[in-house]
Amino acid sequence: MDPILMGTANLQEPNAAGGAPTGASAAATVQVRGSIYYPANRATGSPVILLVHGNHGSCDSGSAPNCTAFKRNDRGYAYLGENLATWGYTVMSLDQDQLIYYQDGNQGKGMHQRRLLMAAALDSLYAANQAAVPVTADNTLGAALVGKLDFSRVGLMGHSRGGDAVSSFIDYNRTRPAPGRKYNLRGVIALAPTDYERRAPYGMPYMTMFGYCEGDVTNLQGARLFERSQYIQPNDPFPRVQVSVLGANHNWFNTVWFADGDDATGTDVACGTSQPNNIRLSGGAYDLTTRGSGDPALMGDQEKVGLAMMSAFFRRYVGGDVAFDPYMTGEISADGTTPQLPASACPTSASGARIPCFDRLMTSYFAAPAERRDVLRPETDNPLEVSALGTSITGSGFSNPYLATGGITPVPATTPGGFDWCNPEPTQFAPSQVGVSGLPTAVKGCPLPAAGALGGQSGTRENAPVNHSYGLQLALAWDQPASIGTRIPAASGNVTGFKTLALGAVVNFFDPRNPTRGTDAIWNPGLTTQNFTIELTDKNGKVGSVAAASPRYGTALHQTTGSTTTRVHEVLNEIRVPLSDFAAQGVDLANVRNFAVKFGGTGMPATGSIQLSDVRFQEAVSGPTVYTDKLADVAPTAPPVATPTPEPFVAAGAPAAAAPSAPAVAEAPATTVASCATASAAISAVKLVKHRLTVTGTSSPCAAGVTVTVARVSGARTSKAIRAALTASKWSAAASLAKGKYRVTVTALAKAGAKSSKATTKLVTVK
Repeated sequence: MDPILMGTANLQEPNAAGGAPTGASAAATVQVRGSIYYPANRATGSPVILLVHGNHGSCDSGSAPNCTAFKRNDRGYAYLGENLATWGYTVMSLDQDQLIYYQDGNQGKGMHQRRLLMAAALDSLYAANQAAVPVTADNTLGAALVGKLDFSRVGLMGHSRGGDAVSSFIDYNRTRPAPGRKYNLRGVIALAPTDYERRAPYGMPYMTMFGYCEGDVTNLQGARLFERSQYIQPNDPFPRVQVSVLGANHNWFNTVWFADGDDATGTDVACGTSQPNNIRLSGGAYDLTTRGSGDPALMGDQEKVGLAMMSAFFRRYVGGDVAFDPYMTGEISADGTTPQLPASACPTSASGARIPCFDRLMTSYFAAPAERRDVLRPETDNPLEVSALGTSITGSGFSNPYLATGGITPVPATTPGGFDWCNPEPTQFAPSQVGVSGLPTAVKGCPLPAAGALGGQSGTRENAPVNHSYGLQLALAWDQPASIGTRIPAASGNVTGFKTLALGAVVNFFDPRNPTRGTDAIWNPGLTTQNFTIELTDKNGKVGSVAAASPRYGTALHQTTGSTTTRVHEVLNEIRVPLSDFAAQGVDLANVRNFAVKFGGTGMPATGSIQLSDVRFQEAVSGPTVYTDKLADVAPTAPPVATPTPEPFVAAGAPAAAAPSAPAVAEAPATTVASCATASAAISAVKLVKHRLTVTGTSSPCAAGVTVTVARVSGARTSKAIRAALTASKWSAAASLAKGKYRVTVTALAKAGAKSSKATTKLVTVK
């Protein structure tokens, strides 16, 4: 049904400055309208999904608030609405074109207006489900939805200010006074959201999703919402998910915004569409005529990525289909080669295929308390002394993480162990609006580049710090071997009920102690990374160790892409280590006694600087307990005209409900540590296709991983580490190189108890 009218709503946003409600804050009556996608022939009530767009132009012609021809921003999500309808969901995309005019733009940003309009839309749908609605000039619902909706299953998705609005609506819905209804929200997505109201969402599964080529909310405010939501309600039985998308921008998740040509240009090496090596996801084939179409043939890379992840989230948590869990937790990529996107959602455009699909997404999953055991969570009272388990945090060998030339002055004194804590959340988010001069300050800011340097505060949106994951975290830097860890009490040492050990981490790209990004790594994240060792020790002293940068554990230790201040980012993403990798080395998971992270050891980068937070055992082996009442995936027997059949990149890509087959163990092959003497690796073949280098080889059973380094030996001397995907005794690595002569070196990383053999090298020339 498009367009659909559903009555009117009275709006009134308080004047945030405290004055009379005039102008944009004045009381107004607007239409409740939008577009609805639904399975007309479904026998039982369908779940309800409400989509909420953000700020954009209101009119194609005329002037707001009463345009001659409205923009119809709501139609920009037809690709999502039509697809979900084929799976049995009723989706309303809410038109806020009139509302955009009625916003207190300085501080309120229209959030209260959006809450009121969302509530009015849900109320209208609820009434239309109960009985036929008389058709009038303001309401065209009629009897089409009578008995068709299941209000025990409601999901929300908001984009940009709409993402802020759905996060805000969670609290509004929870406290809405009578006679207003409260709706059973089973899942909420904030897509590239703003964070004006500083919410901490809780009470249902919640996902934030944003792109590293953002051209609007360039400081990735969704990362703040994800971090802030984690501990706000200690007994909240629901998970949080964060999805970071390399190459995605702000606007192209909405096809109307794409057709308007916004957010499409720039000089950033990774994100500018005019740049020769940009990795931008394409935005489809929409124009002013087709911009509201859900036709899959028109979709570009970015819509496919958005559809795959948002549909998977709704079908998992609103529909209760646990087959989508591996996409939410990141388990789908545990073999180190399978992308976190279904194959047919992987980018196919020239720029989209410029980096591997595996590198496109970083998924962070924060489990519910009943399915999680926190280990290192910086605490407010003793962030450097006491672990989440109540044991002492110990560390040594670290250097001061703050640079003398950095953006934090004066430089904090070096602590006895060298490691430090920080929280970049500013005390003032918009200083000028409250009469505060200068850049934002925090109680204790995280390490920053100098204000005017790449990523410095003076050049970012709203003068926010470069670190976009707010909250307490550890700041670690090393110039020599260093380690940090804590004892695990016997009462907490049985971790057999969990699947993984998870850590939040990010590399401080601006710190010269990290590998330089050089030229190509600015757009190709796989060309540079950090690495360190993660250890678990059991009560018998058995040590299991893994290399944190293994692709099996994700790509959180790749450095940010981007060459301009607004396109470089510091977001905590997850390192996800299957506990089976420690068990394969003989660690007794029923009696774990110590956790440690070690830096600068044999085979590891000698120097570096990272942020680390939220170390935890998580993901119940028995499976999740939230919303497992699966909704039957019944496509309509007679789909509405122009509605596609269920898309294969969502349907065929979902794994079976049973756990995926055990991935090949890269960091811990079946050979036990006790039988290992020497770890070795050899190069089998080196191939060059134009400027693309592919190196393959073998490794011994005692190898915990493989490091491949490409060093230029002619012209400007540069060196880069490239990711090696290791499966059993074989490994491979690939990189794009400029013209020149290079030495390719492979080094085996030894398991505990083994020794590394000498590295092997090959010379290659790129012409």
